[in-house]
Amino acid sequence: MKISHFLPALAFLAASSAFASDLPSRKSAPPAPAFTAYSWTGVYAGLDAGYLWGQSSVTRMDNGDTQRLRPGAFTLGAHLGYRYQFANNIVAGAEVRGFANLDSKTTGPGAVAAGYTSHIKQDFGGDARLTLGYAFNRFMVYAAGGLAVADLKGCYAVDINGACQTADGPTRYSTTRVGWTVGGGAAYALTNNLQVRLDYTYARFPTFKNQMDFDGGLEDMHLKYQTHAVRAGASYKF
Repeated sequence: MKISHFLPALAFLAASSAFASDLPSRKSAPPAPAFTAYSWTGVYAGLDAGYLWGQSSVTRMDNGDTQRLRPGAFTLGAHLGYRYQFANNIVAGAEVRGFANLDSKTTGPGAVAAGYTSHIKQDFGGDARLTLGYAFNRFMVYAAGGLAVADLKGCYAVDINGACQTADGPTRYSTTRVGWTVGGGAAYALTNNLQVRLDYTYARFPTFKNQMDFDGGLEDMHLKYQTHAVRAGASYKF
């Protein structure tokens, strides 16, 4: 057979190969990476800082005179807790926290003895709270409530020399009050272990009742105290 008979066939095969090379590849695209949901379950511990402010009122029960002061201070603290995330993204937990207030002493006019000033301060405090939140993957909002503790010290009346006393005797008081607290906040997981949050708490404490010597006799004194606090915190989840 003559070679010229093969030339048309070779030309057809070459054209078919060139056309096939121009067709798009039939290989499947690589699979999309699997979505991994963040879990808030685990033990966590961290530090927080913020500002605490409140209101105290002292009433001298024999005449109804009332002194009101509004203490406030920057606060530093630490917290430790545990959370468990359910399948429906509800997150339940428990947390304990302790804190110290920086320069919380507040002085103002006294109502319990004429011509005197008074002061109150809270150096330390803490709370134990149950939390309930909802997770949007790495973002979570929560509510919290439980018990609060406040270490209170002050003077019903301060004389011109700065001493906690009047002509009738000392007016200093000191008490640790256990009350209740509610609040809430929001948290975000920056990494699988590092979390940040913004937290608000309101705490109210039962009336402290004692007696002081004014005007030559013992008088019943009633002290009420409540606080608000906003804190930013960072936690490590183990």
